[in-house]
Amino acid sequence: MRDHVVEWLFSLLTSRDRAVAIAGDLAEERERYGSTWFWIHVVRITLTLWRSTVAESPVGVLALAAAGLVLLAASALGGFATVFLVPRSEFARWLTLPFVWWGGALLTGASLVGLAPRQGMAACALVAVAGEGLLLGFGGPAVWRDPSNTDFVIFWTTAVAAVAALVIGGAIASRRMAAWSAAPGERR
Repeated sequence: MRDHVVEWLFSLLTSRDRAVAIAGDLAEERERYGSTWFWIHVVRITLTLWRSTVAESPVGVLALAAAGLVLLAASALGGFATVFLVPRSEFARWLTLPFVWWGGALLTGASLVGLAPRQGMAACALVAVAGEGLLLGFGGPAVWRDPSNTDFVIFWTTAVAAVAALVIGGAIASRRMAAWSAAPGERR
């Protein structure tokens, strides 16, 4: 039984053929060892593929991650600015923040993969993990200490969800690039 989600996940960090082979091997063993074993190994292999991509070109991945942080910070600043530049309607002010920030995060993920198809997704994951760590480490205690500060809670929640948009943007770009690089008869 093929697991297309696992193949897709692996193909974000390695070649399509290699991803299909690894996912196929895992699917064969799932019947013998069970679903828990299967998903634990999916996570381990994903981390191993990410680590090997970073090890192949650590400077390249770090440079892409730094560029991603700059792009993501620019979209965050743009979202933050719209909150204070939009007229005083609370609903309109806070509705613009996620659109600007998440749109910038999607664009950042797609840009990183577009700049370096091989290392782009690894850089997206690095930015996502670093960003979430910083947000949870610094912002989390402030939200839990004073949940009545709705402005900060909305801003923090939007920031936490922006990381998902970053990874989704990278995944979409990776998939599109793989489709375009396929032979004309194989395109879907």
